[in-house]
Amino acid sequence: MPGRIQWAINDAPPFHILSGPYQNKGICDALISAVHRALPEVASSVWVMPQPRISQALTDQTDLCFPCMIYRGSHNERAYFSQPTHIYEPYQIMSRLPLAAEIASRYGSPVAFELLLSATQYRLGYPAGRRYAELQPLLDKYPPFLARPGVGGAVTILQMIQAERLDYTIDYPIVANYFNRTGQGNISSLPIREQQQDHIPGAIGCARSDWGRQVVNLINSVMPQVRQDPVFLEVLNLWSGADGESYQRFNQQHLARPEYQQATTPE
Repeated sequence: MPGRIQWAINDAPPFHILSGPYQNKGICDALISAVHRALPEVASSVWVMPQPRISQALTDQTDLCFPCMIYRGSHNERAYFSQPTHIYEPYQIMSRLPLAAEIASRYGSPVAFELLLSATQYRLGYPAGRRYAELQPLLDKYPPFLARPGVGGAVTILQMIQAERLDYTIDYPIVANYFNRTGQGNISSLPIREQQQDHIPGAIGCARSDWGRQVVNLINSVMPQVRQDPVFLEVLNLWSGADGESYQRFNQQHLARPEYQQATTPE
């Protein structure tokens, strides 16, 4: 059994919050802590790295885990995935209030996303290294105005939108909730017509190495405790918006799906 888990995190609120009044109250900060409360005999160490470097480290099979990946249902070329740890509400388009109303009037609500992407007068931005599940093929067809590297993640993108340096982004509703709750502006969110998923499962990803396989199997062995960890659930509630009870029902309903109880790492 591995005696230590090497984590990689990035500066990307509300997933990881490295400073300020909500320091260490990011969703994936809380997830790491929940894992080690369930595995008190396993030590923890953390590297802070930009998202592209984390992706490259996993590609290079560096022995580390990133706690904030999208569960794919099967392991990919970069990582072994744990069982889903929590559930995100689907991606939405985010913009400042007047422009969100304009986008909705032109492209509907839910928004016809591909038509919006092809409208060159609107500047799309998102953090470099981010991937967007089933929406990624559309994004690959229409390069963004800005894929921003560096710290701050999606919140920095929202700051640029608020300052009218960008027009819109796509992200989870929790990101707009964090931005608005922390008094940085007033961002509005719109559903996306092409988004077929009604939920997006999050998972821990570890290197495709023997070490990574052992760590994923170890985490899966305590997944029921991790999913029900009171502090982890409290942080999920904190960023879920006005109706925490509704989010918890949504989270628990989808985590209970039979396919999310499987443990399928190679032996």
